[in-house]
Parts: sequence; structure tokens; C-alpha cells
Amino acid sequence: MTIIVGRGRSKATQRIEINDPTVSREHCWLSDNGDGTYTLQNKSQQGTFVDGRQVLKTNVRPETELTLGSFKVKVADLLPLQPQSSPSPTPVSNPAPTPTPKPTPKPEPPTFSLRPLETIWNNYDRQRLEIQEESAKRANQQRVQGIVSMLGMALGLLPIPVVFRAICVLASLFLGIYFFMQGQSTTSVQRQLHDLDEEYASKYKCPNPACGRPLGNMAYRNVRYQKQCPACSCKYCD
Repeated sequence: MTIIVGRGRSKATQRIEINDPTVSREHCWLSDNGDGTYTLQNKSQQGTFVDGRQVLKTNVRPETELTLGSFKVKVADLLPLQPQSSPSPTPVSNPAPTPTPKPTPKPEPPTFSLRPLETIWNNYDRQRLEIQEESAKRANQQRVQGIVSMLGMALGLLPIPVVFRAICVLASLFLGIYFFMQGQSTTSVQRQLHDLDEEYASKYKCPNPACGRPLGNMAYRNVRYQKQCPACSCKYCD
């Protein structure tokens, strides 16, 4: 690109308009070297001066001061304004994918020993069996004694001496009183079973203090087989 510098020239050619009569209409040329410097060529009989020294042709920089006739100017003031280039659009980069948060691992359920439950179940099972066996034994005795009582009353109706009849009636009366007492004893057996079940239910439950779920009539071997509480998911160990 070559800039023709002179008096009255359009700003399209040089940056500023010069109206000094000592400046020729085509005073000098400025050619862009592409490296930030310009080649200056004098075209006027009035002469062109660079930093006070007259030149015909030389390289100058934008900050170099020129004297054209009696008019002083810097090279930068003669250069036309460069059109502002629109800024290049910034490429939009794809946003980095948001890392998926790792799921928080669930805490391991606590583990509790089943040995206390084994003792509770064995004691309960043994005591209940003993009470039931005792109740069955008493029931068998009542049956035998009932048969004996009926035989005694039958003997009392036979034509035998009065003494023997009296003995048979007294024996039957004694056996009736005995049966009544056995009935009271049977009620006592039911109370024993009730009390035993109440004590068992208060102890036979999940060993986790935060749970305490009653295990009901589930045998100990079945609880051990599950290995885990269905309510609180705590683990069982021996």
C-alpha cells in the first residue's frame, strides 16, 4: 500500500488534510514495508526532511517526524486509520459433562449374637414341656381314680354287710374331694403356662436394642436359619 502525501489531498489517501501552501500537492510517498516500517520517497522540489535531515528516499517508522516545507508532522499522523475488524467469535466449547455423583454406600447393618436367645428358647421349651407332662400325668391319675370311685359306689349298692357299704361310700366321697382338688390344681397349671409365656415373650425378641421385635413362637433354629432380622435388617451370628 502506497500513501501519497500532499496539500489538499483527501483523507482517504492520507489521514489528515494539509492546507499549508509550502507543501506540494504531491510532496512524498509512503510505502508500507509490511514489517512496521515505511519507505519514504520525496516528490517535491521543496524537499522532505526526516528528523531535520533532507532525504530523497529512506525508511521511517510511525514515530518518525517529517518536515514538509514548513509543515511538521509525524508519520503515524499521515497513516490512514485501519478499519476495525470485527472480533472473531469465540468458539463455544462443549461444556464438560457434570460428573455423576457416586452413590453413597449404605452402612453395614450391625451384627448381634444369638446366644442369649438360644438360652431363653431352650429354657422356655423345657419348662413348658415339663408343665404339660405334669398336667397329662395328673389327668391320667384322675381317670384312674374316677374309675375306682365308680367301682366303690357300685359296691355300695350290692347286698353286702353295712360296714362294707359304709366303707365304699366313704371311699367314693374321698375320691370326689380328691377330684375337686385336682381340678383346682389343673387351673394352677394354666396359670403357670400363662406366666411362662409372658416371661418368654418379654425376653425372646430381636437382640438389636433399637429394634426389639418379638420373635413369637418361632423356634430358635428357624431364627438362626434366617441370619437377619426382617424388621431392622441387623445380622445374626452365633
